[in-house]
Amino acid sequence: MAVRASFTNESLTQVQPASFVGGENYADQVFTSSFFHALWVTVAIIVLSLIVQIPLGLAVATALARPFRGRSVLRSAITVPMMLTPIAVGLMWRFLADPDLGVIRWAASLVQHNAHPNLFGSETGALALLIVVNAWINVPFVTLLLAAALIGVPEEIREAAAIDGAGASKTFWYVLLPMIAPVIAVVALLRGAADYRMFDLIYVVTQGGPGDATRNLSLLAYQQGLISFQVGRASAIAIAMAVVAAPAYLLYTRVIKP
Repeated sequence: MAVRASFTNESLTQVQPASFVGGENYADQVFTSSFFHALWVTVAIIVLSLIVQIPLGLAVATALARPFRGRSVLRSAITVPMMLTPIAVGLMWRFLADPDLGVIRWAASLVQHNAHPNLFGSETGALALLIVVNAWINVPFVTLLLAAALIGVPEEIREAAAIDGAGASKTFWYVLLPMIAPVIAVVALLRGAADYRMFDLIYVVTQGGPGDATRNLSLLAYQQGLISFQVGRASAIAIAMAVVAAPAYLLYTRVIKP
């Protein structure tokens, strides 16, 4: 249905049946600066999120993989953000970053008197806020998977590395990290796929602003389909998103192939 609609002028506001328009929707919506800008924003969110989430999740996972008192309690505690809905988390962080009443302004005022940071009015600030909120939700997911991978490494391998004279850092970099590299790759692909279609956090936290600085492909399709009611144009964007994501799917199948 989406493919069919992408070649028509289907709209939620017209009474007449939709008519065939060929590739007009693709020409007007996909091969445009707006689409490529939204694609750039989407890629930036994916790359920056992975740069933050994978190292941070790996660091926490390494700490949790070692036995210590209260480890099970800490493991349970870090999963709390995963249990919350992105809408609720987005609203919470939007309030925290409020330029007038937010905690971020209060913390900035401790460093500099009368500081008045407005993350929503800055392209860099809005994007950085999205990356932080996204990491707050998803680092626990990354941590749990990588911690399970680290715990699954046989103890004999660690002992052999210690007998050969490898310290903790060398054991991690040259023994453990290569062994869990496939898990890291799968986690990165899963998180990248989720961030590629991100909508809820952007809709709640920045609404694509300031301007179109944080408007990704999902929000662009939403605006065309459910704000402008142009189903044909929104379908063309959605089909283009699927085509762009196809190479990532092929890469995923290669990574998980036994």
